[in-house]
Amino acid sequence: MLGHLSTAVFPIFAIGALGFLLGKMRTFDVAAAFAINKFVMLVCMPALCIEFLALAPIRHFDFLLLFGYFLSEIILFLIGVFISKYIFRLSNTEAILIGLALALTNHVLFVLPIADEIFEASNTLTIVSIITMDGLLIFSLTLIAMDILSNSKRPFFVTIKAIITNPPLIGILIGLVISLTNLKLPSGFLFFLEKMGGTATPALLFSLGIMLSYQDKIAPTKLIVSMTTIKLILHPILAWFLIAFLFGGSYPANHLTALMVAAAPSGVMAYMLAMNYNVTVDRISPIILYTSIGSLITVSLAATM
Repeated sequence: MLGHLSTAVFPIFAIGALGFLLGKMRTFDVAAAFAINKFVMLVCMPALCIEFLALAPIRHFDFLLLFGYFLSEIILFLIGVFISKYIFRLSNTEAILIGLALALTNHVLFVLPIADEIFEASNTLTIVSIITMDGLLIFSLTLIAMDILSNSKRPFFVTIKAIITNPPLIGILIGLVISLTNLKLPSGFLFFLEKMGGTATPALLFSLGIMLSYQDKIAPTKLIVSMTTIKLILHPILAWFLIAFLFGGSYPANHLTALMVAAAPSGVMAYMLAMNYNVTVDRISPIILYTSIGSLITVSLAATM
């Protein structure tokens, strides 16, 4: 198990650590981090969404499992928003993105490589289905919410234009249409999407490292500790309970990898959106950092169940 973890975990920490080191050396500054994020948001994310959804075997997904996991994400999202907004008095946009950090995990770069090494393809299909659902529902709805909030003082048509011209949303729509129509894409175009989309998460991790190097305080505050605990402990317990309830009281053995996803660290999508919608990352970045460290234990436990 340690060998499998090192396969996925070391690159994650190495990419972020490299960004942190080069940020401390002032080779890269905050402006560079913003530029990297803009490139990912406008170019890499649409490509990643199109490729992943176009290749996703949606007809083979277990929708009862997805419904149970989706409920756990919604509950985590609402808890994160409520605590951030009404206890720690953060802005609406930051509260939403902290809620997103609790709901979405780093399943593409963290959980999936581990599961590919340990389990059969039938079990990793569960992870693929959750990633697909997260892109279609959680991520896309958050994008729409951020567009609405960021344009709240502008005319209504400006908000609508921002939503329908949002590159990741366009990518999600195109990928879904391709998947549902069984359209076969040229191998060269798929290769382009794979390489372009594959840079999204590493680039965000590198940018995250740069931003952390410029933050004066990354020590765990009450907010960061509470969110890290909720993400790594409450989420897998809640997911297990809801899924087991929907399946008649016993957790389905063929969907144990869903618990690995729930026990994984916060994904970097919340960080990407914060940077692109001019929301402070002073709290979001440490949440991602500390959940990544703590998930070494939680994902290991979930994988051995």
